[in-house]
Amino acid sequence: MKDTERDLADCVGAIYQAGAGDGSWLDVGERICRIMDARRALLVLGGPGGPRNLLMPADGSETAYAGYFHARDPYAAKARYDFATARAHHLGNAKLGTELVAENEFLNSEFYYDFARHHERRHVIGGMAGLTEATPILVSRGDDTGAFDETHVRLLKTLMPHVQRAIELRARLGRNDETFALTRAALEALPVGVGVVDAGLKIRFINDLARRYLAGPDAGLFSLRSGPCVGSGVYLAAMSREEASVLRRLVASATSGGTGGAMRVTSRNGAVVGLMVAPAPQGLAADVSGMDGGAAREAFALLILRPLNRKVAPQADMLCEMFGFSRAEAEVAVALTGGASAEEVARRRSVSLMTVRSQIRSILGKSEAENLRDFERTMATLGALVPQLR
Repeated sequence: MKDTERDLADCVGAIYQAGAGDGSWLDVGERICRIMDARRALLVLGGPGGPRNLLMPADGSETAYAGYFHARDPYAAKARYDFATARAHHLGNAKLGTELVAENEFLNSEFYYDFARHHERRHVIGGMAGLTEATPILVSRGDDTGAFDETHVRLLKTLMPHVQRAIELRARLGRNDETFALTRAALEALPVGVGVVDAGLKIRFINDLARRYLAGPDAGLFSLRSGPCVGSGVYLAAMSREEASVLRRLVASATSGGTGGAMRVTSRNGAVVGLMVAPAPQGLAADVSGMDGGAAREAFALLILRPLNRKVAPQADMLCEMFGFSRAEAEVAVALTGGASAEEVARRRSVSLMTVRSQIRSILGKSEAENLRDFERTMATLGALVPQLR
């Protein structure tokens, strides 16, 4: 009895480790089979490669079951029916195979005749689990071992609540992984440099644009592999002592209930970058914590970097689609955004000044801008949305 209790406790621990992704479901299957004196165990869950039995190594039996006989398994069909009609009643329960499917019905089924009798699935115990659909555990033996009894039913009933919680944990972690991937993809797609740091300036996330800026030899901001605990991570630093002080103050504000702020960072080559520091939104902070394995309640600061002395104009195609400009009007608009005068545009395009002025009037009308200065503000806003070259 002591050995059985110890085996059950070890199996419960293995179940939770597997559900959290820190252990092997195959180890769980091996432990269940040992406790139940069974030959095979079945728990079919979805994954990147599609649904598969997590509790047994892939072999000919599992391939045949997944490819054809799973849909013809009378025990799985009964589990789906019970789950759909009375989930709360059946969840966590376990029954002998003869209580689930009549003996004659099973022995006369295609499933038994063509599959079960050849693959040690003559005698079965079924335990019910599942979230939105039935996910039973089926434990089986061959003819040579004999049928299960009520002692085995009690053992499986002991394990089923833990299996259910492990399935719930696995599903929740799977959703988190998907959320983290979507968050990362969205931040990488932004046309600005984005970073997330903690109160100590440790970098918790950085997108590719910000990473390329920090890696520049003349950058005013850079990443430093040191910090309060040497070797504990990569930290954000500023080249100038004065700018470093301002950066620490803004991050401290953003991570302690304040609003953060903005600053200019000047590189050695004269390039100027605008840096906005703000409290990271709660959802983003939770996602970044999950990416890094940190605590979801930790306060983070959101950093947004954008070069200030590099004008980025929207593409002509974008202006045609947004405002209905003709191709010529869009090209004139782009030229004006670059700082050219009407006279210069006329000279470059080899057209008369009158033509260019007529096009400017059309541009202002279609964009509903009051004047060229108003239109330049619109173009500056659109320019901030233009993806930068990778």
